[in-house]
Amino acid sequence: MRQGTKAVHAMAEKSVFTKRFLKGDISKSEYGQYIRSLYFIYRAMENLLEQHQDHPAIEMIYFPEDLNREQALLDDLAYFYGPDLVPMLTDPMTMTPAVKQYVHALESACLVDPSLLVSHSYTRYLGDLSGGQILAKRLKKHILQLKKSDSSWHAQEGVSFYYFNTIGNTNEFKNMYRQQLDQVPVTESLKASIVEESIRCFELNIALFDEIQALSEANSLVQLDQVQAIPPPEPSPTASQKRDLPTLSTLSPATTILTSMVILIGCGFYMRQRS
Repeated sequence: MRQGTKAVHAMAEKSVFTKRFLKGDISKSEYGQYIRSLYFIYRAMENLLEQHQDHPAIEMIYFPEDLNREQALLDDLAYFYGPDLVPMLTDPMTMTPAVKQYVHALESACLVDPSLLVSHSYTRYLGDLSGGQILAKRLKKHILQLKKSDSSWHAQEGVSFYYFNTIGNTNEFKNMYRQQLDQVPVTESLKASIVEESIRCFELNIALFDEIQALSEANSLVQLDQVQAIPPPEPSPTASQKRDLPTLSTLSPATTILTSMVILIGCGFYMRQRS
């Protein structure tokens, strides 16, 4: 268990962009690439959740009106790049390798068992709900260059992704979601698969961050002052994309990463506690 914890910590510590992002130390162009990546991921996940909404496992945690992020991401893309460029930005042909890998993982999980979408839904949405407000404030300060004294400080423009306007009390909603998750019918075999898939979510997210860092270092990001010509960046797969996944035995409650990052493996811990 301890060795597994070290492996997961090492994975996170090697992700330079993860640490920079959590501190708010990223550029507009980097953040623009991040929300472009998230758009494809959430569109794929939410389409799959809709397709399988009547599945016994999915119907327990399916709250599209409260949780869906696709439109919020479209709004944020329009804010940063302008509405005229949104169709180009959201063209599937512009997906980077890490994004393609993430979308493929979602689709592959569904082919194995739609119940595995529980891992992706839980890790993404509860991560957004848990750390979103903290990240939104840092992004307003460092990306939007706003001050708390500004009249626009409480506005959602540019950071709509982090606001769940139909959810009144976030903590109550998260508790309700976990209670619903507790009612998902699972066998021991499926429980193990859900845990493994939650680790996969963690890997995919780290790979996504690593790719943005690689694009930034290679000066391959689309600059927000040069948005007239948007090339689809195609970096070589990063080391994190090639790593073998950890085994189930590597999961440990000691593994924590600031705010929303901890949720990326939280589903695995939660399912283990149910055993």
